[in-house]
Amino acid sequence: MRYLKTEKLLRRNFILYSLGSLFYFSSNRYVLNANENFNLSNAKPIRLAVERINVYDNYKMPLKDPFVEHRMRRSPSNALDGWAYSVLRPEGLDGLANMTILEASAKLEFLNNEVTLFNLFRDKQKSKITVTLSAKLEIIKERDGSSGYVDVFSSYTQTAPESASVNQLEKVWDLSVISAIGKFDKEFRKQILDLPQFLI
Repeated sequence: MRYLKTEKLLRRNFILYSLGSLFYFSSNRYVLNANENFNLSNAKPIRLAVERINVYDNYKMPLKDPFVEHRMRRSPSNALDGWAYSVLRPEGLDGLANMTILEASAKLEFLNNEVTLFNLFRDKQKSKITVTLSAKLEIIKERDGSSGYVDVFSSYTQTAPESASVNQLEKVWDLSVISAIGKFDKEFRKQILDLPQFLI
């Protein structure tokens, strides 16, 4: 009888340990992603040889599934608009730079995970969000008539497990927007180097 109690105790401890490990790794998944994310406060400014910078948001939110920008705490459009006003600096004596946001979408998809013996005890991924950013920056110098542009695109996809709470899902969405902004920032800096005449 004592042997059976000991066996049950060991089995219970093993289950608790397994569940604890699962919670630890699933909760730390967000921490690991956060460390990889772009930090706007640490981003170096891009100094443009223009007198003024305008930002236009031409993206119209569909306001229907599978798009969820209108349900986010901060939409991709607002985040990209904030990036432009924080990073791009007008430091010239003449000229104009117009940045137009063409797309700033967030699409949510639900994954159909087939239940098998191998994934029965796993925390399967339930949903996937894809944040897509597209914008064009046009630079016009009035005095000499020169012009140039960069056309930047970035996309980031992140999944969330079925055990995620509403608060955790919101964090996944927030981190996805930041990560997409980070990829956009990297691509923008790469392309703007092709227009050295407009940089200071």
